[in-house]
Amino acid sequence: MQYPAHMPGDDSQSNLADGDNLPLTDRNYASWEAAANAALRGQDLGSLTTKTLDGIAREPLYTRELHAANQNDAGLPGSSPFTRGSSAAGNVFGWEIRQSHFAQNHGVNKRILSDLENGVTGITLIAAPTEFELFDSLLNGVHLDLFPIHLNPGSSLAQIHALVALCDHRCGDASLLRNRLGLDPVGRMARSGRSISELGKEIAECAEAVSQISKSHPNMRSIAVDGSTWADAGASDGQELGAALSTGVMWLRALTTAGLSVDEASQQLELTLAAGPDQFLTTAKFRAARICWTRIIGASGGDPARAPLGVHATTARSMMTRNDSWVNMLRTTTACFAAALGGADAITVEPFDSASGLPDDTALRLARNTQLILQEESKVASVIDPAGGSWYLEALTNELARSAWKVLQKLEESGGVGEALLSGSWQAAIAETREARLVAVADRSTSITGTSEFPDISETKLERQAIPSDSMQTFGEKRCEALPLFRWSAPFEQFREAADSAATRPSVFLANLGDVITHTTRSTFAKNLFETGGVEAISHDGFENSARAAEAFASSGCRIACICSTDTVYSESAAEAATALRGAGAELIYLAGSPDTPGIDTADIDGFVYRGCNVLDVLATVHTTLVR
Repeated sequence: MQYPAHMPGDDSQSNLADGDNLPLTDRNYASWEAAANAALRGQDLGSLTTKTLDGIAREPLYTRELHAANQNDAGLPGSSPFTRGSSAAGNVFGWEIRQSHFAQNHGVNKRILSDLENGVTGITLIAAPTEFELFDSLLNGVHLDLFPIHLNPGSSLAQIHALVALCDHRCGDASLLRNRLGLDPVGRMARSGRSISELGKEIAECAEAVSQISKSHPNMRSIAVDGSTWADAGASDGQELGAALSTGVMWLRALTTAGLSVDEASQQLELTLAAGPDQFLTTAKFRAARICWTRIIGASGGDPARAPLGVHATTARSMMTRNDSWVNMLRTTTACFAAALGGADAITVEPFDSASGLPDDTALRLARNTQLILQEESKVASVIDPAGGSWYLEALTNELARSAWKVLQKLEESGGVGEALLSGSWQAAIAETREARLVAVADRSTSITGTSEFPDISETKLERQAIPSDSMQTFGEKRCEALPLFRWSAPFEQFREAADSAATRPSVFLANLGDVITHTTRSTFAKNLFETGGVEAISHDGFENSARAAEAFASSGCRIACICSTDTVYSESAAEAATALRGAGAELIYLAGSPDTPGIDTADIDGFVYRGCNVLDVLATVHTTLVR
């Protein structure tokens, strides 16, 4: 079939040889590279390559000729190494849609029933009770043989025994019970710094209990290998996955010692990974997890085909914001989509208001509907391994698997993730990555919409009930340094909260030189930057000279000014404007532009704001002057 050269009514020309464009005469990398270099107008093509926190290069283009040689055999869906999914049918029947609830929250039973009536297929309880009667009341009306009730990672043996007893009381066929019991003493110790007893002893006690439960409840998974513990503290994707694998290896040793085979031990584990806002990295991480686990089972003498890894995704708590919280729905939708593409068996979506306290009914409804729309209307689960065949995702999957394997090997050399926690070496490694994340957040190379970009300082903040204090209690003796919850937006939120609670909102005067066309790009940039810290930017249409700008500043009531215009205007008037503003009482003078701009006399300029500058440092100086 012949297609017309142009769409009907389109009089535009399509000769790629015109102007700066080059024709792709051959369908190969060299032809594309020549065209790309021409389009970059002298900029090096290598400048388009970026690196992840694990040092994985992300190139501008992936092709068969360049990347096929480095790819591992992905196999078929449902077969080793399970890159393409743990089931031959994929998730065509849908993944398990989970919702988390604080067990002590008032009215939680009503909310659980509402979730189950409206599409949720699994409930996770946080801070569950240890008494049978309380559990019975909490789950009144829940059909435990149809809807599995899970315990949050870090649960105690007392909580597990209470839930198992209730399930046995309500259900006559134990094979119908598919609960995840959440035993995770390593993760609990990492989050709190404490453990009930010496870590090795507690793990052995848990392994003995799991051995008994597995005999009578074949479809329960008792052990939670929770990688989100490390992700919440700022770990990279490779570190999160590597530490989770090390935890899994630890449990294989403990459970086989307790009498289970390697395959039986593997079937007792559920891996939880954080699904973040980076769609491709998240999808690759879930695919890489299955590759690595297959290798571990094979090396341990087990049969990977009999023990595929159960993977649960939870949208990352670290990406959730308190400012402009509605944007969280976009983040969690992207994360949920990415996890589904990666073949997650179960997904939990954090409600959009979870960073502000207890989620309300609207947030819970939107969280579950996010999954329902992706699963039932968008049909995300209908395609088996939709990421397969993308050279970019295949390469990213393999590189991430290699990175995680290196982390696993390093942890095992130090005695495993438990010993690394007790020695403090693992906390130090995560802290190093966390600092790298903080640098990226500060210079906005990692941007946070609504917080570090496009803030709304007049927004109405969400008011939510505080999370029950009992859910955060820790028990036992202090064993190690606790890992923090590192929400990326927290540094900006601290400045916003200080500005919002000040008697008078701090402000900065934008000394816009020239007409609107001349200054608008940089004045808009400066306004956006200062308001990320709650500092209101007072703007004008523009001043014809420095004297007028200084006069307006003097009557504005501001104490800080920022000069905004073009490089040409700066070379002619920046020094004069700075002197005039200083004379009008400006305590700090910023300039919207790079300090390397030719022709600028920086003597009277206290600081520069530009793309790539450390915004948190700028805000700290401004707040020291205006707020503290």
